[in-house]
Amino acid sequence: MNVRELLFSKAFRAARVATALAAAGCTRSTPEPVRPTPAVVDAGASTATAAPARVPGTGRVEGVVRLVGVVPPPSPIVIDHDVEQMRGCAAAARGYYATPFGITAPGPLPEALVTVDAHSATQPTPQRRHATYDDCSITPRFVAMFLTDTLVLHASTDAHHLTMVDGAGATIAQMLLPGEDQEKHVTRPGRYILHSRLFPNWMQSPLVAVLNPYFDQTDAAGRYVVENVPPGTYAMHAWFPGAGAVDASVTVVAGQTAQQDFALSALPPSAVRPPAAPDAGPPIP
Repeated sequence: MNVRELLFSKAFRAARVATALAAAGCTRSTPEPVRPTPAVVDAGASTATAAPARVPGTGRVEGVVRLVGVVPPPSPIVIDHDVEQMRGCAAAARGYYATPFGITAPGPLPEALVTVDAHSATQPTPQRRHATYDDCSITPRFVAMFLTDTLVLHASTDAHHLTMVDGAGATIAQMLLPGEDQEKHVTRPGRYILHSRLFPNWMQSPLVAVLNPYFDQTDAAGRYVVENVPPGTYAMHAWFPGAGAVDASVTVVAGQTAQQDFALSALPPSAVRPPAAPDAGPPIP
């Protein structure tokens, strides 16, 4: 029996809570390394970040990201007997995860990532980026963070999640108990996947750790704002999982706001990455 079969066997389901509690007691005995604690701004549970203080001599870029063209219809997700027995999983599969863009018609696209290829010798104030584990879903759908930010995993359910952050050659694995927060730091840029070892593989949210602090994720109306950009002309990029990236050029003038909108199109199913397999590597503290 392979690992996946073991995790979803009837015997495992019956002993899952007991195993989770035991694992929590035996795998979390080693304390995390002590880190410096710089001032951190809490970005809240949404994708919108806290508005930074305006830096003199800089400008801003804002706009709207829309999904255009044909929006894929909800995709069926296999709901087998094991999934039916896991609270909230069938509903999440039929609704939340069946609509990967979160919208079913062309229009403003929430949570899209917009970056500006600007550079500055001044490091931004670290942010706290949140991901919430519910019964059988993770919100938001897509998380972006800078390398100095803190990733906060929160359990809003009494289900036990063995949280995983896989990708870029590294893995986090730690039991997340009901009502608990875990703080994690990603030290390598790249794409990661948030999921739970105890739940179906389709229950996941992409995480992107960016090298450049000049970025934002769109709000529910598809709007983004990138603040405190040094004057100059830069390349910009907009992206969302399952959509093709779109590039643009923007000129930023001190004290002014540049406007740049983006139109993303869904990729054909053959070009969409399948759910990621674990990319094991050294643990991330």
